[in-house]
Amino acid sequence: MRLRKRHLLWLVPLVTLAIIIVIPLPAHLLDRGSSSVRILDRNGEELYEVQKSHHGSQRWTSLHEIPHSCIAALVAIEDRNFYGHAGISLKGIARALWQNLTARRTVSGGSTLTQQLARITLGAQRRTFTIKILETLLALKLEQSLTKDEILERYFNEAYFGHRSYGLAAAAQTYFGTSVAELSTAQCALLAGLPQAPSTLDPFVDLDAARMRQKRVLNAMRETNILSQDEAELAARETLTLTEDRTQIRAPHFVMWLLTERMQELAGPAVRTTLDLTLQTAVERIVERKLKELADKNVTSAAVVVLDAHTGDVLAMVGSADYFDTEHDGAVNVALAARQPGSALKPFTYALALSHGDTAASTVADTFVQFLTQEGTPYAPRNYDYLEHGLVRYREALANSYNIAAVRVAERVGIDVLLGFLRSAGLSTLTQTPDHYGLALTLGDAEVRLLELAQAYGIFARGGKTLPVRTLLADSMSDGTNILDPKVAWLITDILSDPTARLAEFGESGPLNFDFPVAAKTGTTRNSRDNWTVGFSPDRIVGVWVGNADNSPMKGTSGITGAGPIFHDAMLAATENIPERIFERPAGLVQKTVCRLSGLLPTPLCPHMIEEWFIEGTEPTEPDSIYQSFLIDTRNGLLANTKCDQTFTEPKGLAVFPREVEQWAREQGWPTPPTKESPLCGAQSPMEKPANRQSSWLEITHPQPNESYLLDPLIPDNQELVIFEAHASSDIQTIDWYVDGEKVGTAKAPDFRMKWKPEPGEITVTARANDLMEESYIAVLKR
Repeated sequence: MRLRKRHLLWLVPLVTLAIIIVIPLPAHLLDRGSSSVRILDRNGEELYEVQKSHHGSQRWTSLHEIPHSCIAALVAIEDRNFYGHAGISLKGIARALWQNLTARRTVSGGSTLTQQLARITLGAQRRTFTIKILETLLALKLEQSLTKDEILERYFNEAYFGHRSYGLAAAAQTYFGTSVAELSTAQCALLAGLPQAPSTLDPFVDLDAARMRQKRVLNAMRETNILSQDEAELAARETLTLTEDRTQIRAPHFVMWLLTERMQELAGPAVRTTLDLTLQTAVERIVERKLKELADKNVTSAAVVVLDAHTGDVLAMVGSADYFDTEHDGAVNVALAARQPGSALKPFTYALALSHGDTAASTVADTFVQFLTQEGTPYAPRNYDYLEHGLVRYREALANSYNIAAVRVAERVGIDVLLGFLRSAGLSTLTQTPDHYGLALTLGDAEVRLLELAQAYGIFARGGKTLPVRTLLADSMSDGTNILDPKVAWLITDILSDPTARLAEFGESGPLNFDFPVAAKTGTTRNSRDNWTVGFSPDRIVGVWVGNADNSPMKGTSGITGAGPIFHDAMLAATENIPERIFERPAGLVQKTVCRLSGLLPTPLCPHMIEEWFIEGTEPTEPDSIYQSFLIDTRNGLLANTKCDQTFTEPKGLAVFPREVEQWAREQGWPTPPTKESPLCGAQSPMEKPANRQSSWLEITHPQPNESYLLDPLIPDNQELVIFEAHASSDIQTIDWYVDGEKVGTAKAPDFRMKWKPEPGEITVTARANDLMEESYIAVLKR
């Protein structure tokens, strides 16, 4: 019986050995495929290596590519008897046990390189007794299945060297920025020492500890006669320069966005994206260069997106000045952040107006106007330059980005219609009600994403079709949805690419001017926290944002001076090596000559004419009504009649402006057409008076009773003014204005207009003329 038990004891290891020999190693354990997915640009250039589960950066390298000094260093420090054992080393285990007992702590491990590879292969997080047995069995099986060189190759490719670097090649790139083949003996010695405790010995965290471990490796190499004493000392004295502690990644904002949005779809050893790394690099350098020029303007960041206007491919994405700049929140991708776009939304307002029958020659008053908000408070838009520009055609109003004109056009279109149109164009962040945004929506008083705004501009570049973006070359291409008449899209494009139309505000040269067709629009928020330029050629769409991640205001910058220069250079880079094309004009457009001031058909009195494009059926049919002929008595400049001596009369062409432009015209020096007949010409027509009013009268027309004004700290004091206006009978030519009983000025007929610098409080505004007095009560509030 005792003999049978002894035989059974021998049977256990024999059966175990038989199992090791007979049972094949599972295929997945011998799989050399990387556990990562390489993200590539459209041309195959690597952007980033994405690791599945708990893996980091990894590159498979053949053993013959690895320097002998690296191989020798690893064997010397980890497993000197590597070539003499069959997977486990009883001598090594005994030595480690004795050293640990002597030191009363763990100072040495008894695992062979093969056992370490088995541990890596199993991937167990805890080393229980069962796991150790499995490691031993797997080590024996690895020795049976693989050659020593194959074991070393797998180790060098799968061992963890710290800092998300799996394998020697990744470690060489992470710590030294070099390839495996270029590693020096000193570098090999440092890297060979890291797998023992990769976190503790991380050179970026504790270089001194890593260098101490390196010396132990060099001593081991000297003890095994791989290095001489002099060679070991020379390697120990070699200066080791670490690379900057950064993740090995290119186009980081794009890559991280892709990982966030489409991680589950990234399959296979490599995935090609739509990004063009050459263009991406060029745009990154442009941003870096231009931001240095803006440093004195308190500008620290910028974002750029470049899209293919035909396919929607994202060709470049820069989300900030520097992804790794923690001081300025560089990792925040502003290309995807919601920011106020300023005037960059205006083209959509005008596109809707043209869709509803207006034309590029339609006129709008860019003069002071006040609207009531949903809350009943007055809203008076102001232009960026705080000036008024009179009667302007849509072409010049949009090209020069006049705010007051845009708000008047938005009122005609309807904010609910504009909001729906912007959403259909792809601006997903506009989730509030029309009342929430109000008329200021057309001025960018809402938050949008740069990427989505660039997409939305695609409707102009693509003849009215939306532009779905593509990020992977494997994605199918979508034709988009037609949401705008191609003729309207072309007209907006023509306006935005017209350097003559924008002369008044932007001058003859600047970042929006190119020697090939480019349509562009700038945007600047009134608090100077964001400025934008978005535009397109027939083939490329470029969007640029400039500002600060902490939302601090910039100094003395606008869309044309901040984002504009980046846009210009980015557009040049994006269109390099692309054949020049024009914006193709669709059928159904006609060109007509119109009077420049009114946009109507010219008459002999019209001094200036221009050519304008119209959708067939919308071209003007009425003659100009602004310039009119008056018969003037040359003796006094008043109206002549048939009783006048013709010796003293002459016809004169004068401009008759709409009422909302009259005051501006007078201030600009336009001759005012006379309303009275000359007394030298005989009977004088009686002046018109309001019905049922036979005596003198006075009425304040502005401000209206009980209006409230909110002082805005962002508007200069000399520009934040309340307008006083009145009407009076013809016998009153001047009136005096009072605020809380104190005279503040005198104004003349016909509108008795005066500007008053407001002060907070409950205010009584009084107009006086002779014995007449009118009052109005307003409130001035402080923000």
